[in-house]
Amino acid sequence: MKPIIVVPFASEIHGKEYYANVLEVFRKHFSRYGIDFHNGIVTGVEEAESLGRRYQKFLPLALVLTGGVSSLVHRFATGGSIDRVFIVAHSEHNSLASAISARAKLERDGIAAGLYWCNEYYSLDCESTVDRIMSVARGVAQVLGSRVAVVANRDKGEVEETFESRFDSTVDIIPLEQFASMMDSANSDRVKEAINEVEKSFEFEASKQALEKVARIYIAFEELANKGYDVVSIDCFPFILKYGVTPCIPLSLLNSRNIVAVCEADLQAALGMVIARTLTKRSGWIGNSTSFKSNKAMLAHCTIALDLLKGKAIAMQHFETSAPYAVVGEVENSVVTLISIDRDFTTLFMERGRVVKSGLLTYATCRMQMMIEFDVPIEVVPRYAPANHHVVIVGDWVEELRELAYMLNMDAIMYSELLA
Repeated sequence: MKPIIVVPFASEIHGKEYYANVLEVFRKHFSRYGIDFHNGIVTGVEEAESLGRRYQKFLPLALVLTGGVSSLVHRFATGGSIDRVFIVAHSEHNSLASAISARAKLERDGIAAGLYWCNEYYSLDCESTVDRIMSVARGVAQVLGSRVAVVANRDKGEVEETFESRFDSTVDIIPLEQFASMMDSANSDRVKEAINEVEKSFEFEASKQALEKVARIYIAFEELANKGYDVVSIDCFPFILKYGVTPCIPLSLLNSRNIVAVCEADLQAALGMVIARTLTKRSGWIGNSTSFKSNKAMLAHCTIALDLLKGKAIAMQHFETSAPYAVVGEVENSVVTLISIDRDFTTLFMERGRVVKSGLLTYATCRMQMMIEFDVPIEVVPRYAPANHHVVIVGDWVEELRELAYMLNMDAIMYSELLA
């Protein structure tokens, strides 16, 4: 994760008293997020270039206090070889005019420049703008420089290498045997605690004989998260076939504890899950594409985070293997945004819809199912989807996803746009 820094810019021609006052108002707006401000206001070219080099490893928010600073913001970014900058402006003293010029200069040099502005910087509406900036900026910051652990018996592949290069991240492959060793060495008292947590969190429609194994998987994932991994993932089916138990319950619990945990070693879905967590402060849900008919889609999988369910989760036999356990429950019938990401991490497909049914709706597919209704025919999805897995995000986040994708140098495409 990259740290976020706010760097204020001003032209002295506008008067220090004025722009210092504007800065203090923005400090109050951003203070709710606990992010750092550069100690000072950038007013000169040499200072801008020097600070660009200083904050090269940060995700900068350039706060345009006055007009006349587009060149300073540009030199700040180019001086530090910074490849993405958020720009924050307001409607007075040519702040927005200068911010637009800065955005145009940066984009011409291939630098992503997300521009946000307040019409009245002292208003509550400006607080809402800052909320939007921070939801997008935090999503970007969480992806960049992230560390991902993939539990799998294979070498690092093309998708992992692409993820690393696109997002300056690190993906480590953890062999199944090493993970199993972590399970075996789990502290016995912690194993008992984990078993109790599982029993309190789930109703069981299958035998509880595998609970100790489940608890040990959970603890091994915890250990990886405690080592600083931002995302943990596992190649599920080789693990299930070798050890006779699924990781579905541990993944459900981990996601509910703000630890992004992903099945099937799917980094494309992992990116979607990170985005879901940062935008909504809740888990996303990964679903297999099961059916698309008229304006309805059915997605299914064998786990779901507890924080998405409106009642108690049910543990039952896994669909394909009959191993213990799959996780099933009902979610609120609410607006959601569906996203899917390609293997090159260059395109994000999405569409907004509404959950109309959920839970165990049929025995012919994975146990946790959602029926989602859209305002447009959705049968086009199988022909254009960049991947099988789609991540369901609670709420309408289409515009924020467009902005976030842009700042990650990705294209954002609505499925409904393909119908035009």
